[in-house]
Amino acid sequence: MDRNDLTCSTGNSFPVHAFPQDIQDIIYLLNERLQFPIDFIGAGMLYAASVAIGNTHKVQVKTDWQESAAIYITLVGRPGTNKSHPLSWALTPVFERDSKAYQQYQQEYEKFRQAASLSSKQRKEQGIFEEPAKPALFKHIVQDFTPEALIKVHSQNLRGLGVFADELASWFKNFDRYNKGSEEQFWLSNWSGKTIIIDRKGDNPIRIDTPYVSVCGTIQNGILSDLAKDSRSQNGFIDRILFAMPQDLKKPYPNDLELPQEVTQRWYTYLSNLLDLPLMTDDEGKPQPHVLKFTKQAKAVLNKWMRVNTDLINEAEAESIAGFYTKLEVYLIRLSLILQMLSYTTGDSAREHIEAETVERAILLMEYFRQTGLNVHGILTSTPYDRLTAKQSRIYDLLPDTFHTKEGVTIAFSKGMPEVTFKRFLQRSDLFTKEKHGQYSKKF
Repeated sequence: MDRNDLTCSTGNSFPVHAFPQDIQDIIYLLNERLQFPIDFIGAGMLYAASVAIGNTHKVQVKTDWQESAAIYITLVGRPGTNKSHPLSWALTPVFERDSKAYQQYQQEYEKFRQAASLSSKQRKEQGIFEEPAKPALFKHIVQDFTPEALIKVHSQNLRGLGVFADELASWFKNFDRYNKGSEEQFWLSNWSGKTIIIDRKGDNPIRIDTPYVSVCGTIQNGILSDLAKDSRSQNGFIDRILFAMPQDLKKPYPNDLELPQEVTQRWYTYLSNLLDLPLMTDDEGKPQPHVLKFTKQAKAVLNKWMRVNTDLINEAEAESIAGFYTKLEVYLIRLSLILQMLSYTTGDSAREHIEAETVERAILLMEYFRQTGLNVHGILTSTPYDRLTAKQSRIYDLLPDTFHTKEGVTIAFSKGMPEVTFKRFLQRSDLFTKEKHGQYSKKF
């Protein structure tokens, strides 16, 4: 594999052809009829499949190296560019299953409540000879939660969970809300599949040997820089996130096209096939995932890509880029598992091995995510000046290092910026310092 082929083969367009043919058709129909951006529906499907697979399957690279299908992925776009709808559409089969589980839980809880309200004598009279057990709610998706609540829910749902954060910023901004630093460390460890052990005074201890929590949400381009705050750009947190980030995405004009119901039903069937996969457990109730291995040909494709990626890691000028490229190796393995399971659920292949073609298709996705990740890293390491529009930067360059408001208004007006707009521009403390009333200096 030539390095140029690896890094430039897909450009920056989402590689729909990495998916099985029938799922490709669904993606294109969603784009045409519902105007879902292709990058977002593709990413949403990857996440939905990840949640559906959960702890039922793993992929083995070496005897002591196995990976799950867990992913952290975010959809990046300006307001109004249809980020949330593709993700919600892809998760609809999961939401429906969780809704039915909640209805069942309510019925069981009412029975529990009634039994718990009886005296010992009344229970015996009704043939109830044991203390009623409080039912547990089985679910796949969690949205609003505390760290403790999430771990408790996970302990009752060992198949695995998915965190759905419609606004991803709300997820990472709450990391220090309860215990400074501990929640971010939890997410770092969870991505790596490390055992969760929780000991709380006055509460039963919790141990989850095979944690599985995938994360997905949306974020606006303008607040991407918040991701780098609180050392998240140095501790590897950002390296664990895949970014679906279309180029030059704009809000489309409305159309009157409808999506055929059979398209939704096909996706419902495919995802339900994965959700129906049983979670095997040992005698102690611990998950025992079905392990897929790479075929000899698939391993050769994987190793070839990894050699090229290793060169890119060793030659990276910044440690942050080297760390990001290192996480891509893990993601190539995980995405190979997801794509193999999608091929299985559409009837294109079995689920006994990871095939060479599957790894080749995962590489297409990997190179797309490499480019979007580099774009995000560029944004996070850029200055406020670097993020100015062409007009703003022209005006900024023409302004003297120190200037009065009236002088600035004149320069801005000559380049087509109204006075009121320029005065709002002046309020940006990341670009200007107010020296005194009516006088400013530039920071760049």
